[in-house]
Amino acid sequence: MNIVHHLAKLLVKRPKTVLIIYTIITIVIGLQVRNVYMQADLTTFLPKDDPTLQLWSKINEEFQIGSTIIIYIEADDIRDPYVLREMDRIATKINTYELDKGKTDGIFSVTSIAQLIKEENAKPPLPKDLGGTGVYQIPDDPQLINTYLARLQAMQGVIFLNTFDVAVIIFQLSDNADYYQILENVRAAIVKEARYSTMTITGSYAMQQAMREQNLQSLTIVFPLAAVGVAGALFFFHRTLKGLIIGFMPLAYALLLTFGILGTIQPEMTILSIAVIALLLGLGVDYSIYLANRFAEEQDVSDKIKRVERTLGLTGKAVFLCAFTTIIGFGSLMTSSMPPMVAFGFGCAIGIFFVFISATILVPCLCLILRFEKHKTNHHWKRFAALLFDNRKRLFTISCFFIVLSLLVLPQIKTDVNYFDMAPQGIPEVEKLLDYSENFGTGANFNALYIETNSQGLTYPEVIEAIYDMEERIRNVGGSAYSIADEIKKVNDVLERSKIIDTIAEFLGVDTIILDKIARQGLVDEKYSKTFIVVSFPAGTSVETLEKLIDSVNNIVENTVIPQNGRVSQLAGQDVVTVVINKQIMSSQAISLLIALLLVLACLIIGFNSIGVGFLAIIPVLVVLAWEPGALIMFDIPLSIINITIASIMIGTGIDYSIQTTQRVREEIAKGVSKADAVKTMIETTGWSLVGAATTTGMALLSTFAVGIPALHQFSIVVITLIGFSFIASLCVLPTLLTSRLIK
Repeated sequence: MNIVHHLAKLLVKRPKTVLIIYTIITIVIGLQVRNVYMQADLTTFLPKDDPTLQLWSKINEEFQIGSTIIIYIEADDIRDPYVLREMDRIATKINTYELDKGKTDGIFSVTSIAQLIKEENAKPPLPKDLGGTGVYQIPDDPQLINTYLARLQAMQGVIFLNTFDVAVIIFQLSDNADYYQILENVRAAIVKEARYSTMTITGSYAMQQAMREQNLQSLTIVFPLAAVGVAGALFFFHRTLKGLIIGFMPLAYALLLTFGILGTIQPEMTILSIAVIALLLGLGVDYSIYLANRFAEEQDVSDKIKRVERTLGLTGKAVFLCAFTTIIGFGSLMTSSMPPMVAFGFGCAIGIFFVFISATILVPCLCLILRFEKHKTNHHWKRFAALLFDNRKRLFTISCFFIVLSLLVLPQIKTDVNYFDMAPQGIPEVEKLLDYSENFGTGANFNALYIETNSQGLTYPEVIEAIYDMEERIRNVGGSAYSIADEIKKVNDVLERSKIIDTIAEFLGVDTIILDKIARQGLVDEKYSKTFIVVSFPAGTSVETLEKLIDSVNNIVENTVIPQNGRVSQLAGQDVVTVVINKQIMSSQAISLLIALLLVLACLIIGFNSIGVGFLAIIPVLVVLAWEPGALIMFDIPLSIINITIASIMIGTGIDYSIQTTQRVREEIAKGVSKADAVKTMIETTGWSLVGAATTTGMALLSTFAVGIPALHQFSIVVITLIGFSFIASLCVLPTLLTSRLIK
């Protein structure tokens, strides 16, 4: 209490000085917010030593597979020479050094129908229309173009459709490429050259970049809308400009400090960062509301130092316990094996820390400077509070009934890691990637099976036949597959070793092999002992279906025998990463949940100096967690890498309501009033503060619906619902417990 007294004395004697110094510190730290940037790569949700990523790295290292940028082209007729020429001009502008293998311009190869037609036209004239004109250019003669396309039937469904209204240009990027600059160059070239067709950039990298840009833009939309929503709620409850300023200023300082620190030590942000903004706006203002309301209630205390001391010593103690337990709730996410989840937990934890510090220091200063006094009593709430108190036992029984119903549907909860649900809606890169997948049968993500044999093993017919047979079985279960075996089978119906060697030799080192991801050094190594099979699944496939498809492929691998001591790895790649993350979701939730509950319980026991009161105070949180399965099923929302954080969030936020109500009842009992009267007073006073706190959090989260990200919408729906449940549990379940023998 001595520390509280000295702090109260300082704040009362020098409120303006404290405000100025705190402002300067906040500005200095807040300037680092310029360093933050957005990340949209799903592989960051797995630790670097994960076996799935290690296998993928091995394949990537062996064959040096880079990324691709795809231009999706729509035209009345892609055979039109004008369309072909503009395709060629764009490719030439981007791939300025065709023979450097990406060392200078970052473009390892370009594959397009225009390039292939040029190559056919460059062939010397031969009889029976087998050659070209000998000129490396797009011909004007439509008949010649049709002749060349007839020779390129193998490319139909790969880089153009048989309807001749859709085609693609595939840019294979080298490992050292400046992806962002190339993407900007492609965009500029399309703007300048696309006149006879509609061109849209797509591909995994383009989609991730678009998501990063859109997510950053979403932050600029969510923040002001959340601020307006919170401001509206504050004004409604306080009905004064003073109340609005006192509620908002500490929050603004806390946000600047939080993102300033993140910009200094952890600048990488994800889609979860948008939720951090909304959560901190909603939760951060709560502490200011609690302290400001208590300061106003103590208006009968004439000594300002005593008034601030009582505010900080009583409600401030509860706010400290709220902040500490909330930090634990968010901090438990840092035990996750998913790095972005750790970053989210860290961001929220330091955010709540700065919210507490800012509210503790600034609210008393602002209340004194602005001469904030008690607002009028809400008689409607007093009548409603009496109704809650009189029916507390009935409400407790009803709550228990819904707990049972919710737990019964627990097995029905689904988990889903849908990358496209995390993408903002209306992004052309995402929409065209789905179109590309549908039209060309190539998934949005790249996966591979790594094959090793004895030296020269891939030159034996029985090995090629075994690989091709495995691919056929993969296609039969719903995936697409491509390897060197396909190219050899195209050339040689009857496999002979000499012909296989000749065919492989043609592909070894060839610059362009038509794949969604093009191998940098060919499809086989120099010893003819290693290769890989490209496997992809339709874009937008649900994670449940994806898991079944991957299991089917791995089952095929296990039952495949490759001669020449052949060994085939399990499937690796981006879709496999998605499934692995999905499997980790439930276990990650359970571990962080258990840690958070145990630590919060320990804090409650210490904070209230009572084992019984500590257990009692955590019961409303357990009730809300028990209601969560029902909420997920009710709204048909699966657990995802975004809303997996909700349980820990609810421990951190829900415990605030329980602490405030429990602390207030104990204060009233300490004054000598009965338990029943203490609970009734708590509902009338603290209960109204809880209404304001729940409303501001809900208004902040509603702002996320202004951005078209389905996964974020699901997150907000569940959090808003559970915040409401926390309020209900604190005022409908806890009153019955607070009148029990556990409270003394």
